[in-house]
Amino acid sequence: MSLLPSPSAPTGCNYTCKLYFDPKADQPSTGGYLITDEELRQKLANLIDTEERIQKASVYSNPLSSLQATNALLYHAFIVIETNDWWWSIEKNTEGITIQRSKNLKSVRDMYQRKKRTTGWTSLTSIRNNKTAQGGNTTISELINYVWRKDCVTNVYHVLSANCQGFAALVFDRIRSPHNDLMYFDEAADQQPSTTSIVAT
Repeated sequence: MSLLPSPSAPTGCNYTCKLYFDPKADQPSTGGYLITDEELRQKLANLIDTEERIQKASVYSNPLSSLQATNALLYHAFIVIETNDWWWSIEKNTEGITIQRSKNLKSVRDMYQRKKRTTGWTSLTSIRNNKTAQGGNTTISELINYVWRKDCVTNVYHVLSANCQGFAALVFDRIRSPHNDLMYFDEAADQQPSTTSIVAT
């Protein structure tokens, strides 16, 4: 479900098929980076330490509207990740996928693209930590590869079949899997097929 109100929220007509990355969300804005699916792995690899290992991940939620009485049914879900050096958030809404990185937890937990996340007037409509899992087996690089392989960037937002909650569950389950360090990753399978013809002799 979308954090940002939009008349096209059910089908994601405003969906950009791009990922927005803010590498220093606690510092003056540099404008961030808009990254396409084709650029995702290479461009992020040039911007971050992809071998940084995930220590902990949490699923957070906040209300869609400040007028809600509770977050129980209608809420936006997102993931907050802790590594040795950074705090990260990753989430999906009607406009695309956003990754934020900061030295300060509040800059990714309480803010979305440098604006305060929607909250209500009571503790039932605050930003809430719904569950937490230890990481340790997954690197940022492996998580980015997983998001890429699942076509998360190009999979247009839909309120039922491809929403924020489903995306958060996908990322969280990948991080907390006890076997995630055993996942086989064949880089050659991700390369474009060669245009060179092989002639049998």
